[in-house]
Formats: sequence, C-alpha cells, structure tokens
Amino acid sequence: MITTRLGYKVHKKRLALLGFSQVMANVHVHAVCIVLLSGLVFPLNADANWWEQDFQTNTIRWSEDNGSGTWGKFWTHGLNPNVPWHVGVVGGNHPRRAGAQSIRFERRTGYCGGADCDGGSERTELGTDGWDRPGDDSWYAWSIYHQNYRFMSGVAPQHGQFKTMGAAGHQYAFFNMDEHRGMVINFDAFEGWGGSKVLIPKGQINNRWHDIRVHAKWSTGSDGVFQIWVNGVLKVDRRGRNMIDADPVAFRFGIYAPQANRDGSRPTQVVYYDELMRGSSCQSVSQFMSCPGGGGTPSASGTGGSGDKNADFAKYVDMHGDLIAAYNQNSAGKSKADWGKWHYCSYGKNEGRAGLTPANCAGGLNTNNPAINTTVNEVEGHRSDRFTSEITDGVKRFSRVAILNGNVFSFKDYQTVTAYEVKKNRGLMLGFSKNTDPDGTVRAPIGIGWLFDNVAIMAANDNSMLGYKAAGIFDFKDPDTTYLGLGFRQRFSDTLALYSDLIYAFGRSRPGELVTMSHVHALGFASTLHYLPAKKHKFSFSLDIPLRVESGSSQFIVSQLGKLHQLNIDLTPEGRQVDLGMSYTYALTQSSHFTAELRHSNEVDHRQGNDDARAVVKFSRTFQ
Repeated sequence: MITTRLGYKVHKKRLALLGFSQVMANVHVHAVCIVLLSGLVFPLNADANWWEQDFQTNTIRWSEDNGSGTWGKFWTHGLNPNVPWHVGVVGGNHPRRAGAQSIRFERRTGYCGGADCDGGSERTELGTDGWDRPGDDSWYAWSIYHQNYRFMSGVAPQHGQFKTMGAAGHQYAFFNMDEHRGMVINFDAFEGWGGSKVLIPKGQINNRWHDIRVHAKWSTGSDGVFQIWVNGVLKVDRRGRNMIDADPVAFRFGIYAPQANRDGSRPTQVVYYDELMRGSSCQSVSQFMSCPGGGGTPSASGTGGSGDKNADFAKYVDMHGDLIAAYNQNSAGKSKADWGKWHYCSYGKNEGRAGLTPANCAGGLNTNNPAINTTVNEVEGHRSDRFTSEITDGVKRFSRVAILNGNVFSFKDYQTVTAYEVKKNRGLMLGFSKNTDPDGTVRAPIGIGWLFDNVAIMAANDNSMLGYKAAGIFDFKDPDTTYLGLGFRQRFSDTLALYSDLIYAFGRSRPGELVTMSHVHALGFASTLHYLPAKKHKFSFSLDIPLRVESGSSQFIVSQLGKLHQLNIDLTPEGRQVDLGMSYTYALTQSSHFTAELRHSNEVDHRQGNDDARAVVKFSRTFQ
C-alpha cells in the first residue's frame, strides 16, 4: 500500500519532498521518491534514478492505495522505456476511480525499450504475479480512463491482455483500441470463436471511467468459461476451450503498441487504471457493479451461488511460491484446499500473508471429491470428452510406449567391457547402451557392476520413469529410476552357449500438481541359447519377457464438468508378453550371411489375446 505524507525530510540532510512514497514496509532506509509531475510519485533509489535501471533484472514493483486482491504487487515490464514518465502511481488532481491514487501510463513517439525498438514497437506495461492454470476459476476487475485519447492509424494498441508466461506466449484474450470501432476484445486459441466484439464504442471512450469485470474458468476442454461485463452490462459470454496447454496465464495492462511505426504520426497516449482486483469470487472484485444472482459468487452459468472456500484456500497456496514448494514436498495426503486452510489458520494469518482474512477460518471445507479407480485396459477406446480423450488416451499411450516397451531398458542391449580385472573372468564391468541417437548421444544410462566368472551383477540409474521422460500431461516431478540386472553366461562346450538376464527396475517421482506416480516395480527376463554344429552354421533359440510393470499406479487430478476428481489408474496390465524366437544363420562367405527367422509374440504390448507371428529371410554382407 502506498501512503502520501507531506513535509517529510529524507536522510536528515536531504531536501524535504512534497510527496513521499513508501512502497513497502520493509524497504531499505535509503529508498526515497521524487515529485516528477504534479501529484505523480515514483519509487526511487537514492543512489540511482529508478527509471534508469534494467527492468529485465531489477523490475520495479507498484501498488496503489486500494490494493489488488490476489494479484499482489505489479511488476514493470522489462521492455518499458527508461524514462521517468512512462508509468507511475498518481494522486492529487489526476483522475481516480476510487481512493486517493490511480496508476498512470504514458506512451510517447520514439520511446521504446530493448527488442521493441528493433521491431518498431512501443509500450508501457505492468505485469501481475497472480497466475492461473487449467481448472482455475478466477474473477478480475479494473477501471480504465482514456485521457483525450487519440487513436492510431493502422495500429490497434493493447490496453490489457491475458497471455501465458511460457516460451510459447499464447495470447488468449487482448483488449485492443480499434481506430474505427473503439475498445474491442480479440481472442486467440479460443475454441469456436472468430472475429472480435466491441466492448466500448469509440464515441464513448474519452475522459470517463469505464468499469470492466472478467470471469474466467480456465480450461483446455469444453468446460471453459469466459465472461466480460462493461459498466454492469454483460458483453461476452462464451463457453469452451480457452487454453491450449498448461502454461500459466497472467494479466498485463497499460499501453502496448506493436509495430507502432506503421502510424507516421504516432500521437502521445495517456491512460489511467484504478481498482485492479483479482479474486476467487464475483463479490471479492466487484465494487461498481452488482453480481449475478444478488451479489453472491456466480456459478459458471452466471446464476449466482455461494462462496467457494475450497478455491479460496487453494489459490492462497498458489499465491506464495514457498507454500507451493512446501505443499508439493509434503502434502501429508491433504488436498491443496485442506492444506491451505491448515497453513493459513495455523500460521498464515499470524504472518500477515495476503489472499485471505481470518474470517475464512470459520466453518469447514467441502472436500467431497470422489476418487475414480480404473486400469489401463478399462480406459481404451473412449474419446467422447476431455476426461476420456486427454487423460485416458494419454494413459494408453503411456502404458504401451513408455513402461511396457521391451526396448526401454535391458542389459542384453548393452555392450559390456571389463574395466578392471582382478583375475581372469573377475573384475569391475561397465555397460554402454547400444541404443544411441544419430549424433551418437547415449539415450540410456551407463551401467556399472561386477563379474564373477559366469555371473554379472550390474546397476544403473537415470532421471526418467523407466526410461521415459514424459511431457505435458505426464510431466513427472523429478523422476528417478534404478535398474538392477543379473546376467548369467555359461559355455557348455565349443558349440553350445547360454546367455540369460534378469532385469528389475524401480521408478518413482515426487508428487506434482497434476500427476503423482506411486513406486513402480517392473521385471523382465531374457535368455538365448546358441548352437554351432559346424563352422558355417549357427542356430539360436530365444525366450524374451520384456520389462513389464508388476505393481504401480498413477494418480491424476482431472476436471470433469467443472469438478475436480482423483483418477487412480493401475498400471499393471492383464497380459504378460512372451517372445519366442528361432533363427538359422548360414555363413556363405566370411563377410556374407543368409539368415532365416521364425518369431512368435504372445500378448504383444501385454494385452490378452493380442498375438503376433512372423517369418523373415534376409541376406547381409559386411564390406571391409
């Protein structure tokens, strides 16, 4: 909160300032401010002008007197120009919607920062710390004032945008100033939406406050909601997907004119924002317009309802990075809402943490979210909605390709060498994967072990889930797998040799916000018998039972019809894959061979009744 004081002397010997801005209660004593315009105050370090700092590495924080709900303090965009007047908290004779202060933005021709200058763009923007992800149901409100606003030709500056913070930078919704129509809303990556819609007609823009309220149920599925009210009138009410992926979405506001150089005149533009709020209910953000249903928290349909303490406590956790880390590290089996209530009511309210009030501790939570239990076999073949298509189809791919693939890991696919020999057939061994990328990068870990005459014991570890690094919906937290192998080599005679491997793998990962993997145990076995009756003839008989999950399950938090559910999927398949093979190789010459193979696979991909048989004849030649 910023407060204004008169006649305050700085550092005893410094000039008394007519306006003093205390940005935070715990700032260093050398932080002062300077009056740059009538009633316009800026934070300033006594050793350097704040506007001359590198905003990319030392962003300036802002707030105005009436707070910002769950948004927290606003940060200065790294590409803002390094000039004192581009943004500031103002009072005095400046326009204010309520309270003593508002936030003023000014964009002038030729003033830009960083990469914007290369593209001819100009901006003065602030960003927010309060982010939203799929499943979040949030409310936003702000008031905006365009002072003697002059529209640009061929350029539609953005005065507010919801966009993701990841590398893709999806712009989901942005408020543009159209030179012909006024303020319009444009959407990108919204399902079933085309074109734009006028929010404030051009003739009603100038020199008056306009109140804007947004309700968003963020979702990558069909249950998404996006509603916009302007001055109490519902302007936009759409349903369906409004996110592409799980990248967090944030709000930025101010003035951003991409490729402003397309307008030769580029008039100076001044815009004020005030009463910017974010919360988990309509009532928590609405000061200047009533909420649907008589002031309660509206439901997705806008018909009203009661407050949602579950959402309040979950968002309290999401607001604080240290709480998110603590919850992910040790949730004690609690939901995020339960854990959030425990922390706030026990510690957070005494620490003065933002986002809730002590009144939230009264009463209980509705935590009756049913768990759905299923197996990998039961979720195949259903593609009717978000629940079955995104979640269960992903589980099917995961179970078939990732864990249950016999080529994921096996010591029989390793080239082993004796690194240190104690005596003949005894010593330290290293195993290098034969599976490499085109550039030669080893995809599997290096194994280390010990050779005891005919027996080899080896172990390896990697940061995957049984050789698989998931992404997106299966993005495990810190996956880790340990592999143990027991190899047996026995040469019975010059013509007969047996090779056998027993493989065990133990995978685990830390609990994540979306998916949790329990400890996964997998087992595999392979054995091959070589018989050489004559110099040119070689027979091979093989039995291969690929690495398969013996026990383990995954837990997902999924949204169906706007409700959160636990989806517990047992990864243990019903079938046990067995590969039987027989091959005969005839050495035509020292460098050329004919090979005939017969192979039968029982329960391919570990699915009952899914068998495969094949016969192959091939010729190979080695060129020296």
